[in-house]
Amino acid sequence: MIKQTFTSYALLIALVAFCSSAFAQQNMYGVVSLGYANNDIDTFETEGLSYKLGVGYELTEQWYVEGTFQGLGNEDSGTFPEFGSSTSDFYALSVSALGKARNQYGELFYRVGVAHVNAQVESVGQLVCEPNIVTPGLCEIDEGIIAGVIGLGFDFHVFRSAMVRFEVEYINGEQGYNANAAHIGVRLNF
Repeated sequence: MIKQTFTSYALLIALVAFCSSAFAQQNMYGVVSLGYANNDIDTFETEGLSYKLGVGYELTEQWYVEGTFQGLGNEDSGTFPEFGSSTSDFYALSVSALGKARNQYGELFYRVGVAHVNAQVESVGQLVCEPNIVTPGLCEIDEGIIAGVIGLGFDFHVFRSAMVRFEVEYINGEQGYNANAAHIGVRLNF
């Protein structure tokens, strides 16, 4: 777990360092968003607070490329004598192409990309680990999942270099994983 977290942070730092050479070109931007996500893997489902940190680059007038680190939610259910307890943590690194259409109010965009999702679930008690099989005891899922990302959003102009971002996205991947997320955030152009 510590190795995966370290690897994720190292990749994010490498992405920012790679993009830092283009800062003076005026076609870079950063995004910080907060929202809600619902995660589902096998028969385990969790929902909660989500966040997204991203760096983007304008390739052409109609296309962006964007790299993001996304916390898709974590949960600690506590301990219940009749059900047991569970903890979960979902986060992802993704690269996406964003197609855009611009008007006087902002930019409508759609997202198509690929993500590496880390799904970590630990359950103790009578909880479902495999489809249709109740397994008393310990159930663990610790998976690195390759997933596709699609989304739709709007960046609303607030100032010349600042926008408010509204976005929804769907992530679908290996091993029965899928997630739905909705975010509101700030995009800063630099």
